[in-house]
Amino acid sequence: VIIEDWGAINASKRSWDSPVAGHAVSPNGLNGFKFQKPAVDNRTKPTGKTATYRHPHWAKEDPKRFKTNIAEYEVHEPEQEAYGDWAAICIGGQYYLFGDYDPIGGHKMSVGWFTSPSIDQPFTWCDKIGNGHPDPDISFAEGRFYLATQQQTDYVSPGPWVETVTARVGVDTSNDGKIDLWTNWIEVKESYDYIKGFSKQIKRVPAALDLSKFPDGYAFQVELKIADSTDNKSKPIIESLELTFE
Repeated sequence: VIIEDWGAINASKRSWDSPVAGHAVSPNGLNGFKFQKPAVDNRTKPTGKTATYRHPHWAKEDPKRFKTNIAEYEVHEPEQEAYGDWAAICIGGQYYLFGDYDPIGGHKMSVGWFTSPSIDQPFTWCDKIGNGHPDPDISFAEGRFYLATQQQTDYVSPGPWVETVTARVGVDTSNDGKIDLWTNWIEVKESYDYIKGFSKQIKRVPAALDLSKFPDGYAFQVELKIADSTDNKSKPIIESLELTFE
């Protein structure tokens, strides 16, 4: 689980969010949780001082667990950004965290998101979207991703693939070290599908060209073109390129 760690901030003044996303794991998902290194840790400098604030529900709703509504935290300076109400999803082995984003200064909230190649590694900041206190959730259905918030605006995305990628393949049919035949430039996209038994683990289907009707040859060449045609910020990354023979 990914939680808000309130040990370094007066959460009552920051929308009950925190600069630290605590990370705990359990062998069965029910009990025996053990804390790992934080998924997100953007604390500023500790002052060595402690302070308190009041939580409105602890003792009232769960008196056996909470004997008091008073919470203690370590004071940090300067002001810290805060995140919370985390929602996670994994797409083809790449992990994403979406949550409240309460920045320093004016505290104009939005959805912020982070990413990491492993749930056990620190997550890095990506960007923000929207306005207002979001309490977001992220889901996948029928090939598309849905970011839901408690505000009036939700978001739909075809996925993390950055458009536009085109590719072509050439083959040397005469064994003279030169390409004799090229395919046309073809736009390629990866796609996504369910993994049975999981709601937040999504399969990534790599972008591919069908070369089954291409002639036999002695050598081949692959060319790619990448053009950022999206309106939003993006960072194209070529993870790998494979050509298989049968």
